[in-house]
Amino acid sequence: MILETERLYLRQLQLDDAKRMSEYRNKPEVAQYQSWETYSPDDALRRIGQCLLIKSLNQPKTDYHIAIVHKADDLLIGDLFVEVLNAKVFVLGYTLDSLYWSKGYASEIVEAFCHYMKEEFHFKKVICYVYYDNVRSKKLLRKLHFVKFDESYYYNDEGYVKKLR
Repeated sequence: MILETERLYLRQLQLDDAKRMSEYRNKPEVAQYQSWETYSPDDALRRIGQCLLIKSLNQPKTDYHIAIVHKADDLLIGDLFVEVLNAKVFVLGYTLDSLYWSKGYASEIVEAFCHYMKEEFHFKKVICYVYYDNVRSKKLLRKLHFVKFDESYYYNDEGYVKKLR
């Protein structure tokens, strides 16, 4: 286990998570805010296999996913994407099964993970990118004191940054 909150915990993805990962990532309402249109179990297996090769959560020039698990039923409900840019800055993304939207889970785990990365590895800044029309996600980032710093017309997204103090 990487970290635990009141209702959730983070752990490394496992090969047997592929079916469940594909299941929630294939929901149209979830995929519309991501870079994929479909996400097969084979896509999940390939990605999980790559993530299993990562030995450290703070290795510059790496990216990986981490499982978000609901403690009450030990169910994979989403994943975090982390790209370590350098020793001070990482990019964070999050995907949650739509059944778990609007219940505070995303803010709970994003806030806890940012704190973990600051305390454990001394990161100073986190960056998130969201599509313009992803109103829920933009609201979540503002709630967590992220500040908009960029817009991309090419990718149709906005960048948000937070200094970790």
